[in-house]
Amino acid sequence: MVTRWGNRWRRRRRGPDSGDALRAATSAAPPPTETARPGRAAGRNPFTWLFLWCAGVDRTLVETRLERYRYVGIGVFIVLIATLSAVMFALFGSVIRGGFTVALIPFAVGWGVLIFWADRSIMAEPSYGDLRHVDAGSATRRAGWWSRRGRRLPQYGFRVVIAVGAAFLVTEAVLLLIFQSEIRRELDRSHTEQVRVAQQVDSRGETTEIAALRSEKQANDDRVTAAEQAVTEAADALAGEADGSSGSGRPGYGQVAAQRETELRRLRTVARQTRDEVAAANAALDERIEKLRSDRQSRIDASVAAITADRGWITQERALHRFLQDNRDNLLVVAIPWVLRVTLLAIDLLPVSLKLLAPPTLYDRRVRAQAELSAYRTARWLQAGRDSVDQVADLDQVRANTLYDLAREEENFRKSTRLGHLRHGG
Repeated sequence: MVTRWGNRWRRRRRGPDSGDALRAATSAAPPPTETARPGRAAGRNPFTWLFLWCAGVDRTLVETRLERYRYVGIGVFIVLIATLSAVMFALFGSVIRGGFTVALIPFAVGWGVLIFWADRSIMAEPSYGDLRHVDAGSATRRAGWWSRRGRRLPQYGFRVVIAVGAAFLVTEAVLLLIFQSEIRRELDRSHTEQVRVAQQVDSRGETTEIAALRSEKQANDDRVTAAEQAVTEAADALAGEADGSSGSGRPGYGQVAAQRETELRRLRTVARQTRDEVAAANAALDERIEKLRSDRQSRIDASVAAITADRGWITQERALHRFLQDNRDNLLVVAIPWVLRVTLLAIDLLPVSLKLLAPPTLYDRRVRAQAELSAYRTARWLQAGRDSVDQVADLDQVRANTLYDLAREEENFRKSTRLGHLRHGG
């Protein structure tokens, strides 16, 4: 303390010496470069820090501006891919349900968060190389492509499966929106054909039953006609008997005419009863026929309403398939689905592609250097622990040997000094 205050007093009295000048020259700030000091985060923009975090990198190891641009871009891509996944999920759900609902928002957000964490975990996974050979005189072995990334292909398989499935399902939803007018026309044509078939087909046999009831009604009408025909014939016979043109040939109302008049009255009574019975029976038959017609028409109307309202996802997919089949000669119509699938799949697999195909960067080397230092520190700590254990074991061995030697000398001394006592005791 006294020396430090004395040096300060001398510098104030005499000015800086050569040592102070050398220290000032060596401690002067270096000229501004593209590199930030190690251990300090490059850039202070909170959005930069946010996107670096989204990219899964340690911002204290991002030292150059180009690295910062690279990983900020990756973080932006990860956020955009997660957002696109959430929007596509909501779009797919809206197509399936036939319209958007607020209940889809939590599921869409959850799907986007899942995709975000999967991509961020993939990008944040380091490639250390082989750290088993770090010792006091060697560094990490440089690993090849298969050692660094190829072995992680099964780990990325889950993400690839999600990307492929989402690309195909979302592409179907997008296609349903792109060809909405064509699908609507196809659905209208299909519905018209289904309605025509539904109106012709009588699955419960009402048409046959109605025909049977109409035949029964016609038979009842024939009974009335036959009874009225009998009355007419009896009336003609009575008239012919009365004027002598038929029957006995004697004009006037004789015994035969009286019989014919009695028969006419009977037939008229029978005809009147037959008309009453047939009227009641036909009324009941009309009610049954009308009920069958009404029930059949109700079922037809229900079938038509169900056919017309059937615009679900599967129905739209069938209509889209028919449209694509009818226009398979159009190259643009055939190419659009595959272009959309490949585009969505490429966008969704961008983080995995960067992780697998991009060459190592300066950031990767710094991460590997940290891993080497940590592995070396661990190895040295382990070696120090082993040395400590060996030293304690050596000390215990020395103590045991010392105790053995002391005990042996003591026993020899007792034997030599007390030999006479032992002989006397013998």
